[in-house]
Amino acid sequence: MRRVLLAAASVASVSMLSAPAAAQAPGCTDAIYAGQDFTVGEWDVYNGDKKSAEVKMEKVLDGCAIHETWTVPQGKKGNGLGIFVYSSLLKGWSYLWASDTGATTSFIGQIIKPGEIRYVTEKPLGEGKVRLRHWSLIQQPDGRVRELSVGTEDGGATWTTEYDLYWVKKGA
Repeated sequence: MRRVLLAAASVASVSMLSAPAAAQAPGCTDAIYAGQDFTVGEWDVYNGDKKSAEVKMEKVLDGCAIHETWTVPQGKKGNGLGIFVYSSLLKGWSYLWASDTGATTSFIGQIIKPGEIRYVTEKPLGEGKVRLRHWSLIQQPDGRVRELSVGTEDGGATWTTEYDLYWVKKGA
């Protein structure tokens, strides 16, 4: 009986100690967590005049992350999932992508200005060479989002466009 009472008292003590800590947790209400909210919604993605995909961006985990679902036309490969998160510890954004082709990539991001975020990753090419990639999401004055990816293999002396897409909000 004594052990049961001590165990119950221990649980109550832990509950009382952890309750205020949970209530004081900052959560994801700071403005920085809304820095990429301009991408939230359902979009048709265009490469020039041709629709190439659909993307759904939704806030998840009580606003602490954005979940991406990328869907290409039926019968094609290139569907994928992404997760965008802001790390208060690292003071920056992170993005992880996985696709049905087996491709995965991770990026580190920073807000350039309101409505523009740039993610960066490096790909080893062998023989000590590296491809640096800048991938940006940029809100346009007309409400679209520009998705621009550029890369360099010479430390930034020259850049090539990998792709330049536009997202149009569904129903717009």
